[in-house]
Amino acid sequence: MSAPRIAYLLKKFPRLSETFILNELLGLERAGLRPSVLSRRTPDDEPRHPELSELRADVELLPPARSVDPWSVLFGGPEPERVELLARLGEVVPEFNRYGHERLPSLLAEAVALLGRCRELGVEHVHTHFATDSALVACLLHALGGPGYSLTLHAKDIYRSTVDPALLDRLLRDSRFSVTVCDANVAWIAERVGDAARARVRRLYNGVDLELHGRAREGREPDHVLAVGRLVEKKGFDLLLRAVRRLLDAGRSLRVSLVGEGEQRPALESLVAELGLGAHVTLLGAVDQRGVRALMDRATLFALPCRVGDDGNRDALPTVLLEALGHGLPCVSTPVTGVPEILDHGSAGLLVPEDDEAALADAVRRLLDDAALRAGLADAGRARAERLFDVSTNTRVLADWFREVAVQVPQRC
Repeated sequence: MSAPRIAYLLKKFPRLSETFILNELLGLERAGLRPSVLSRRTPDDEPRHPELSELRADVELLPPARSVDPWSVLFGGPEPERVELLARLGEVVPEFNRYGHERLPSLLAEAVALLGRCRELGVEHVHTHFATDSALVACLLHALGGPGYSLTLHAKDIYRSTVDPALLDRLLRDSRFSVTVCDANVAWIAERVGDAARARVRRLYNGVDLELHGRAREGREPDHVLAVGRLVEKKGFDLLLRAVRRLLDAGRSLRVSLVGEGEQRPALESLVAELGLGAHVTLLGAVDQRGVRALMDRATLFALPCRVGDDGNRDALPTVLLEALGHGLPCVSTPVTGVPEILDHGSAGLLVPEDDEAALADAVRRLLDDAALRAGLADAGRARAERLFDVSTNTRVLADWFREVAVQVPQRC
């Protein structure tokens, strides 16, 4: 069976925080596929992961939305194709207008222009991550006669209070299949969409490269807590800082390395100063994967006190927790969404109640003080990562799904 021509349609590629997409693309290449990448927007000016140099896929930056010229597609090409496209537009516009999406006109223009580019590239299937604008462009593209699509749903795209269940239902229903990254997501989605959309959903865990994230057996620094993530509300890093203050007040020495950037950085810096943590907490900013792995090799434990944000946003399956398990780094987190699936409901890491400063402080203290507990959780975590979160194994499953849909459905472009 020949490899299908698959294009990943993404908002921005690469992105420092979306290691799961880079991991997935590299895994698909190892599985014998070579998807191309279409980036709808210019990537941010931020560090690049070293593994990006291993990616063989063609990465194409699409024209900015404001410069998209759909007319060249509408009035170019063979007359039968023009007639069919105009007829489809007559159906698509009123059909999708009912969702009241404020960016529909520009996204529709993108889809029309992308239709022509898909024909040039011979794309047979489109895959997107997040049930947001890129997925809507893929859905519109398919409705206009372009290739079929699939999507991976994560967290902000299904949990935020602004998510439109009717549009989510449509994106899933029209897809060839839809992936989501944990069983908790499957259950949440199932309660909010119809039977046809629900039938499209498949659970597939994100994976990490367990050779890169190998277990560090020596050289760990005592009393060193590591936290990694975007500096946003749902990560709960403010709670970690308050737990650190509580531990210091109780006479427990420790230091924290906090990796990441985000909208809450000023607030977290202010909180560090307010709590007098300057000598104990270091905000390291954005760090690439090589730097994160080096920190995971040295740290005593990993903390990620996830919470549900005021807008409903939350983590689903934090990749950094998978990486920590691969490193044999004992973890403490909260039972938010898919986190219990990572930490085996407390058997492969400590779980504390969400937004419970005292419980978080106590769990950190227990791990710092109990070497046997750390060793047991490290062994259980690494074994669980090998069983469930190996990127090579998981992306082979995805590659087979891509091959199946490319064969089953005849393509137009």
